[in-house]
Amino acid sequence: MGRSSDWALEVAEANYIAQREDWIRRELDDCEADETTEGWQQLEDDYDEVYELWNNHYQDEYEWHISQDHSSHHIEFIQTMNELKNILKSQIDALLSKTIYKMVHTHAVTAMETYLGDSLKSAALSNSGYIERAAKNLDELTKRKFTLEQILAHEDGIKKIVLEQLTKYLYHDIPKVMMIYSAVLGLTLNYDYDRLCKITKIRHDLVHRNGKDWTSQGLLDTF
Repeated sequence: MGRSSDWALEVAEANYIAQREDWIRRELDDCEADETTEGWQQLEDDYDEVYELWNNHYQDEYEWHISQDHSSHHIEFIQTMNELKNILKSQIDALLSKTIYKMVHTHAVTAMETYLGDSLKSAALSNSGYIERAAKNLDELTKRKFTLEQILAHEDGIKKIVLEQLTKYLYHDIPKVMMIYSAVLGLTLNYDYDRLCKITKIRHDLVHRNGKDWTSQGLLDTF
């Protein structure tokens, strides 16, 4: 076990160095560049710094999802929805009502995005069958080519590759999210997509245009 582990680390280190060197040569636009080339050391430091930040980010997220009870995501979502409902039931100053409604709508969609994303990632990481389905069914992963060295570069390499891809998705794109859920979990979910898409579109207008929406008649206020 010890020798196998040492070998995997050596392979991972060699693969990392090779990838770094390839990147530096591309940045220098010099396929013959080496450690003696001007600018090499700075680019090497830059690559190490970015890699470390990236690695720590996904490592922290990976460990967080592994530690979570899957039901906690649903509980947090329901609590947030109840709190938002209580805000709407409370006495709201008429002068502030429009702003409050905008904030509540925006936060409700944000909570939904968080719930959909965290639930999917936690479920996938807890089940080897889901990881296998993700690797086989997600287009972004089936099109990528991974070497044995890349997979061995980190413990639980396949899981982290899947987590990286799941983290890249935008979870307010409801039709896309339902396709991802089906691909990873094998679930067929039936929702009122038109209504959900309208809700997320309003949230987009609120975040990017303070509630304004372009129409054929001009710029109108959706709230």
